[in-house]
Formats: sequence, C-alpha cells, structure tokens
Amino acid sequence: MGLVFALCSAAFAQETTAVLEGQITDASGGVISGAIVQAVNGKTGYRRSQTTTSVGAYHFALPIGEYELRVSTAGFAEHLQTGIPLNVGQTARLDIQLRLAKEKDAVTVTAEVLLVDAGSNVIGDVVTGRQLVELPLNGRNFTQLGLLQPGVAPLTQGVATAGGSLRGGQAYAVNGQRPESNSYLLDGVSNVNRVDGGYALKTPVDAISEFRILTGTAPAEYGGTSGATTTVVTRAGSNQFHGNVYEFLRNDHLDARNFLATAVEPLKQNQFGVTIGGPVRKNKDFFFGYYEGFRNRQGVTQSATVPSDAERNGDFSGLRDPQTGQPAPLINYFTGQPFPGNQVPVPAQDPVARSLVNFYPHANAGPNLYVTTQTKRNTADQGGLRFDHSFNERDQLAFRYTRAVNSGVDPLSIAGANVPGFPVGEDIGTHSATVSETHLFSGTTSNVLRFGFFRNAFDTDKPLNKTSPRALGFNYDSTLAAASGPPFLIVSGYASIGDPITGPRDTAQNTFEVYESLSHVAGAHSFKFGGELRRTQINMSEGIASNGFFVFAPFPASDAFASFLLGFPVVFFQGGGDMNRGLRNLDTALYAQDEWRVTPRLTLNYGLRWEVSTPFVDIRNRMNSWSPGKQSTVYPNAPKGLLFPGDPGIPDGIAPVYWKGLMPRLGLAWDPTGSGKTSIRAAYGIYYDSFTNGVGGPLQAPLSALPWTQARQLSAPINFTSPGTS
Repeated sequence: MGLVFALCSAAFAQETTAVLEGQITDASGGVISGAIVQAVNGKTGYRRSQTTTSVGAYHFALPIGEYELRVSTAGFAEHLQTGIPLNVGQTARLDIQLRLAKEKDAVTVTAEVLLVDAGSNVIGDVVTGRQLVELPLNGRNFTQLGLLQPGVAPLTQGVATAGGSLRGGQAYAVNGQRPESNSYLLDGVSNVNRVDGGYALKTPVDAISEFRILTGTAPAEYGGTSGATTTVVTRAGSNQFHGNVYEFLRNDHLDARNFLATAVEPLKQNQFGVTIGGPVRKNKDFFFGYYEGFRNRQGVTQSATVPSDAERNGDFSGLRDPQTGQPAPLINYFTGQPFPGNQVPVPAQDPVARSLVNFYPHANAGPNLYVTTQTKRNTADQGGLRFDHSFNERDQLAFRYTRAVNSGVDPLSIAGANVPGFPVGEDIGTHSATVSETHLFSGTTSNVLRFGFFRNAFDTDKPLNKTSPRALGFNYDSTLAAASGPPFLIVSGYASIGDPITGPRDTAQNTFEVYESLSHVAGAHSFKFGGELRRTQINMSEGIASNGFFVFAPFPASDAFASFLLGFPVVFFQGGGDMNRGLRNLDTALYAQDEWRVTPRLTLNYGLRWEVSTPFVDIRNRMNSWSPGKQSTVYPNAPKGLLFPGDPGIPDGIAPVYWKGLMPRLGLAWDPTGSGKTSIRAAYGIYYDSFTNGVGGPLQAPLSALPWTQARQLSAPINFTSPGTS
C-alpha cells in the first residue's frame, strides 16, 4: 500500500550488507548454546565470531561476498561450511546440526549452499556482478536487468522519447508506481536526481559488485518512496590483484536502413574502460578504481512538412483541400474573399517574415515534405575510487568517490524545431562520495555510521543558434542572456522553427546526508534502530519563452503559412523576470524494527518508520500560491489570486509541513517444509513519496516559483513588429 503525495522520490541511505543467521543443534534437535561460530571472507581475510545464544542462535551482519562458516564447541566435531554467497540486503539462514566428536574429528561441507531468503518478507532479487558482465546489455546499462524481476516494466517508448535526457535516469516503473517514485542508492547513499527523478550516476557494470531491486514490502529502514528501491554496491579490492581492460564497438556496417531515410543512418559508438583492484596491505587495506569512456555519434532521421518553393514566394495556387484533395481557394478573412490567383501580394508580405522563410529548408521528398538525417553527439567520462580499511575485527572503514561528466549536442531538439538549424547542447557533471564506519560493540551489537555527499549539475537545452530576436528584425530583446536566440514560431500544419520555448535550464543539486543504525540480537529477536537526515539544495535558472514565441493559425489567411507571410500571429508570448531560484528542503526519518524468529520455520518482521519531508522553500521567499480573488499583502501590486509567503495562511514552503508520516510495516516469512528451499511471504506497509510544491520536483518547470510572469498575448490582426511595443 502506498500513500503518494508527490512525484519526486527521496532516496534514503540504507545498509549495503547481508545477514547470515541460523541455529546450532545436536543430532536429537536439542539447541547448543555457547558454541563458537566464526564467519570468514577468504578474499579479504575479514572475520567475525560470536557465541550462540541460549536458544542456539547466531546472527551476523556481514559485508557482501562469499564466506565460510566454522562452528566448534566442546564434545562435538568441528563443522566447516564453505562457499556461502551473501548478497546485498539478503537474510540467509543456515541451520547446522553438529555430531558428537570421535577423537579429533571434523566435518567439512564444500558444496555451494542453496540459500533461500526464508527469514525476510522482502520481495526483490539480486543481480550479481557475473550476470552484469556476461549478459548482453544495450549500452551496458545495468538497470536493464531490473526488467527481469516481476512487477518491473520499462518506460514506454513514447514517454522515453518525449522526455529525452530528462528521463534518461528513469529506468523502469514498478508495481504501477510512477518511474519518478523509485529511489536509487549507491553504496548506501542517495543517487537520485531530485529535479527530474531517476538515477544520476550510471555506474559501469565492471565496477558493480551487485545490485538489488526491492519491489515491495520493504522493512522500516527503507523509505522516502512509494516505488522500488534499487541498491547498488560497488566492487571492492581483495587480497589478490585483479582488473580488466575492455572496448565495445558498435557501428552501422550491419544496420538496416530506416524506412524514412535514404541511406543507413550513421552510427559509431565506442565504450571503453579499465578497472583495477587489490591490496595495499594484506587483510588490512584494499582499493578498487575504474574509468569508463563513452563516445557516440548516431544518425537520427526526421521528416517535416515545409512550405513548397512556390509557397515560400507567396504562391498558393497549388493549395488543396486536405479532405477531398481538390483545389482550394486561399481566403482573406479580413475581406471574406479569396486572394486573387491564390497569391499573397509581395507588398503585403512582412519583411521580417520574408527573412525568416530562410529558416525553412527546401522540400526534398515531395512538394511539401522534407526528410533529413542529422547526427547526435554524446561524450561521457566517469571514474571512481574505493578504499576499504580494517582496523580490527571490531572496526571497519569504507570510502568511495565517483566523478562523471557528460556532454551532448542534439541537432533536432525534442522540445524545439522540426527542422535543422536550431541545435541544443547539454552538460552534466556529477560527484558522489560516501564514508562509513562499522563498529562492533559485541558479538550481538553493531553500529553503522555513514556520511554522504552528492552533487548533480545539469545544464540542458542550451541554444547553440544565438541569433538574437533584434538581429532578425524584431524590435525586442531576449529576457535572458543565456537563452538569446531566434524566437519559437509555431505554424499550424507546418514545421515549427526557432529555439525551444523552454531553456536553457541550469540546475545544481547538492545533497548532504548522515545515516545511523544500531543492530542488536537478543535471543530470537534481531532489533534494528536508526535515523537519517538529509539536506538538499537546488540552485536553478530556467528560461521560459525568453525569446518569445508566436503562433500562426489559418487566420487572417485560410492557410497558416500565408498568415505567417503576412506577419499576423494569433498569439505572442514572452516570459521574463528573475528566473534564478535557490530551493532548500530537509528530509529526516527515524525507524525501529524487529525480526522475531518465532520458530525455526516462522519469522515475523514488524517495525515503524516516521518521516518528515519539508516542502521546498526559496531562500528569497519568491514562491507563490493561487487563491482566486484574494489580494496579496506582501506584494500589493501583484494580480489578484497570487499569494506569497508571509500572506495569511501561506507558509514559506507554500504547503504546510506534514508531521504525521507514520509508516507501520508488518510481514511474515514461513518455511513450510523446513528444508530452506521454500519460502512463503506476506507483508503490509505504508509508504510515502516526499512532498513537493511544484518546484524542485521531477519534470516541474519553475513557473510556480515566479512572483509573476511578464507576458503579452495578442489577438489578430497584429503584425510581426507590434509585440515589442508592450
């Protein structure tokens, strides 16, 4: 069950470990207390030991990896179990029956253990590093393997295409929730683009140890989202040096031709990298580093309806009725009569319109059809370093830093013109760092303290055609210097021309977070308590129709392009004002949970989580609310209906802080056969998305953050040169 209050998800930091637990008994089934149980990771030398409780139970929280388990006690043969794989977020149960010793006797089990997560009600699966490297992936994007899990569906092609790079990190939708409602964790800290939703860092598969998608019924330590939680754990070094060098090449030599293209679209893609890891000091210090580069040059074919060569000069004698295909007159609605000879007289044609006609390419696939293949360019580089240090059995330290940069040029912006000449660029730079310390107070009590920093700077829809409106003959200027370029012109029935209405958008997100958890095992209970605190800063600027945009319709002429030649738009709009925003919010949570092993075959999981996610506020209190008919006292000259922080009933974040975010969790896991090969689970929980107020959330333009917008809307007949005389 999910209670959804917003689009944007808050990804809270969580554990990157696994749990190995079980019960030690004798041949008769009697429990053995006080037995010494030791878990050892052969690759790193990391070891943990504890004695079994009064009910013969042991419980380890361990870093992921492959372990061996050794059990010894007086009067019984020593038992050694090897090849125990532990995956992220897994609760693996391994019950062991000791046999009486015959002098110096030992039992060694070398077969790999089949471990079913019979002690947890969590639904989800783990994708291992081997699967990531060996299974085919388009672009080596690890999130594609998430689609193998039940309840996970890809974005529809239309949604993905229409969203462009803004939806590039929205990998999938889970159990009917929005893609924006998924959270992504990298080594336990947030990896979420809070402005657009989805992940920001796409870690190379060669640098991932494993990842897991919790598709539902997550325990109380997980929150901040009503969708799924994807946890990625990076690879760590070991006592052996290991690494690889790789290059993946794709090109157009074996590609088929796009139906609309005259030739095979060009494609050249190189994905290359290197990894290396190993010991600094055996059993003490380990490192792992990686680099990956990505170069893509890919052809995109697009068709558009453009004016014919005759129409470019005002000759509409070839005009046809789209329903009948018969010749149609070009009507002048000012007079109600056809234009003589279906010709727009040259003296009536607006001089600015005559110059703008050159933005339209000539038809090349029919009288009014233009087909072109343009090349998109994308360049990306990323690298990371991880360092692990073991002070002793009680204290371990882990540090990881990642940096990624990406730049691209799109000659046919999805938000802009249908014809070439108005390319846009984008630049993305991301930093992620985390440091965590794990301390064992005793064999039954441990503590994890983690700090994280995340920065994502996303500058998109940067116009590369910088020809200003005034340089084109208009008598006004752009309201945003960074957006300066040709205005956007929508001509009904024909291709649009000009730079996109929105953009450029420059956002910089800084996220600081701290996570604390305490685990304690008491008898058949495994308790866990924790808290999280995250501060998010979003500094942004976005142009909205900064160059103005025009809409041309079949009025005053019955053909929209004829109206364009006359210089008569039906609508002109230009946005302005201070487009800079400094948005801030705070997310905090507390939780408590218990895993109660009622019997060796039945486990109850229950807990409670409390979250507070404050609505974003602007550091200069420049957001607004809408209440029809009310006049602002903060800005008395604002239009009626616009209210601002400081007005009666309007808090700084527009929406009030929600303090009742209580989320109970209850579940059970039952092993009906007692063999450890079958598990039946059931669970109930309440999950919240973080609250948004129209700013700083996925796919939300910051219009609601403006005091008001400078805009002009004009009714026909108004000629091209009028809009600048506000």
